Amino acid sequence: MKRARILGIPYDNLTTEEALFSVEQLLRDGKSHTLVFLSFPLLMRSKRNKLLRVFLEESDLIIPTGTYMHWAAGFLKRPLKEHIDPSVFVKRLMVQSVELGRNVYLLGGRGPTIDRAFSNLVREIPRLFVVGRYRGNYRKSDHENIISAIGKASPDYFFIGLGSPQEQIWIVQNREKIHAKIIVFIEGLFDVYAGNVRRGSHYGKRLNLERVPKRDIFYPYAFKRAVRTPLFVLAVIFEKIFWKN
Repeated sequence: MKRARILGIPYDNLTTEEALFSVEQLLRDGKSHTLVFLSFPLLMRSKRNKLLRVFLEESDLIIPTGTYMHWAAGFLKRPLKEHIDPSVFVKRLMVQSVELGRNVYLLGGRGPTIDRAFSNLVREIPRLFVVGRYRGNYRKSDHENIISAIGKASPDYFFIGLGSPQEQIWIVQNREKIHAKIIVFIEGLFDVYAGNVRRGSHYGKRLNLERVPKRDIFYPYAFKRAVRTPLFVLAVIFEKIFWKN
């Protein structure tokens, strides 16, 4: 199936159920596959970063997400079938892992974030089979031991949340050693699952998370995101006016 594109970057136009079915099909061949959530900041970074651009071109599933991506697809007459929320879809993947009798591994977050996220997730999905977890800001001296542990676990679902492009670079460097079947790039979602968000935020309302001290809340790339927003909108308008189909 030919992929649609926004600003030259590919994406898969799928419903939640179609995406879940695609993941189940990918699991069956025993090979390693990647699932990426394409937000507009990631799209803009990939325009300037060759590694990210190549990575996206080679990814097995690319799910556009966020208000701006939804707007851009509609504005360019390529409307999305469904507005997929990554925080909800990742949980659906975890539920799917339970239904299929598969295991998961969690890597990401800072300090105790990964442990809080783990506790909240297994409370919500009691039969979730987590074969391992580790924080993202680990010491360099621990790297080889972590890679070895993940490789021995050979996770069916590997959720990595180091932020972009760090998580993509990490996978490029270590993919052959971790033996993961479905690699899911979730950027900052471990902070969401851990409760490191304000109650008034979009995710906080959706997940009914508890309030935490402001000093514990991590907002990566906030300034860059503010700058990229008008650039993205202008680029999409430019594409609609001048792009020849």
